[in-house]
Amino acid sequence: MCQRPRIQEPEKVTLPVVPTVDKKAVAPTHSRERNTDYDLLFFLAPALMWWATPVFPIFATGIARVICTHLVLSLHYIFVDKDNYFNKISQKQLKREKDDYLVGTILHMWAQVGLQIVFPSMFFCEQSHIK
Repeated sequence: MCQRPRIQEPEKVTLPVVPTVDKKAVAPTHSRERNTDYDLLFFLAPALMWWATPVFPIFATGIARVICTHLVLSLHYIFVDKDNYFNKISQKQLKREKDDYLVGTILHMWAQVGLQIVFPSMFFCEQSHIK
């Protein structure tokens, strides 16, 4: 009977096993809770400048921005961000977005106060200057 010839197979090269070192987790970037207790006071604080500049345009713009922000974010989550139906945003993320959406509006209101005091003619001028 014939036997199969033995063929020497080359030794397989394997990578040496290196023990893995457990790395520490990276600290979350939003680790501090934001205190929102005084947001309404910061929103109403430009009213204290009534003696230096008219405050109605500041609040009209600020309230319109709050309404538009609510509207745009609501429509975005309903119609555009379809992925959130499958991968829900965590409650922590939703709370953080709720707490932080007013920050931009409040900062713009304070910037408008400063601009109205420094450059009053930029905001309040006669119709003849505009035409």
